[in-house]
Amino acid sequence: MKIAVLARSRALPGAPTGVEAVKVKKLYPEEDYKGRDDINDALAIFEALKELGHKAELLNGEYEIFSIPERKFDAVFNVCDDGFRNDPLLEPHIPALLDIFDIPYTGNNYLTLGWRLNKARVKQYFCFHKIPTPEFQVFKTGKEKLNPKLKFPLFVKPVHEDASIGIRQDSLCKNKKELKKKIKFIVENYNEGALVEEFVKGREFNVSVVGNENPIVLPISEIDFSELPEDLAPIVTYNAKWNEDSVEYKKTPPMVPAKVNKKTEKILNELALKCYKILGCRGYGRVDFRFSDGKPYVLEVNANPDISPDAGLAKAAKAHGWSYKELIEHVLKYGIEAHKKRNNDYTEEKK
Repeated sequence: MKIAVLARSRALPGAPTGVEAVKVKKLYPEEDYKGRDDINDALAIFEALKELGHKAELLNGEYEIFSIPERKFDAVFNVCDDGFRNDPLLEPHIPALLDIFDIPYTGNNYLTLGWRLNKARVKQYFCFHKIPTPEFQVFKTGKEKLNPKLKFPLFVKPVHEDASIGIRQDSLCKNKKELKKKIKFIVENYNEGALVEEFVKGREFNVSVVGNENPIVLPISEIDFSELPEDLAPIVTYNAKWNEDSVEYKKTPPMVPAKVNKKTEKILNELALKCYKILGCRGYGRVDFRFSDGKPYVLEVNANPDISPDAGLAKAAKAHGWSYKELIEHVLKYGIEAHKKRNNDYTEEKK
């Protein structure tokens, strides 16, 4: 098959990078690009597809997406996670366009990606479905009064971002002074509200799920905070996720499969599947948990997680018995199956 690998635009030739990339649309601090300003995931997928016998082409997600119909691709492998004009809020528009082009693509559709861009709305949805999640409050301006029911320490992050953007060591606030300062920083630097939630002390798990109608839960991964210096909070900051030179990155390795008993494994797997299904996920996704005193708390659902060879999803797939090439093959198959089902459902509705 002829497959387009649609990559984030700011890391491709001719696109702005570094400080210039920050200036394109968002008001991110420059450090929120360190470690992500590349297309290593797209390059790895490109090579895997070629090894699988496909004719793959690497495309700039912003500048070349409109050429896809005339270039007669059979499918698109979508790893364009920064949307248009370096604005992640336009990320759902990529699959929306591909739906309009009527071409199969990997990963989640525009509706699911749009849902997950508002973390507070997703948490409200969790509450409706009786899914345990930390108590929370959204601060749009920073002038709102703190809900007295919320207990310190409180964890603060941008309400619309993913990839741990905006999360630093000072995201864990012990008092109102620290909280006010962090909320102000997010509102002023990210041009969006701050999500404040009760911090759950305990273990942190990531559960990857792949598939469509009958999804598969991959082996559970746990973030190991045991070697983290005592003066650093046990949280997954931006540095911990992306900055390979940082202590946080080096001292918070993922353990796959996680060492959990059967009861805990069952609880996490069932809850991950429930979250995956109620948000309409397809292809692949990841559910992040905190686990304390035998109770799970869903932090969020990542409907477009990193799929590079050294990322958590690929490591979980390896623990499941799949090579990286096999993971890519399955994800591509799920995308094609979802497209066929969508077209079949549409045809049935017209009858």
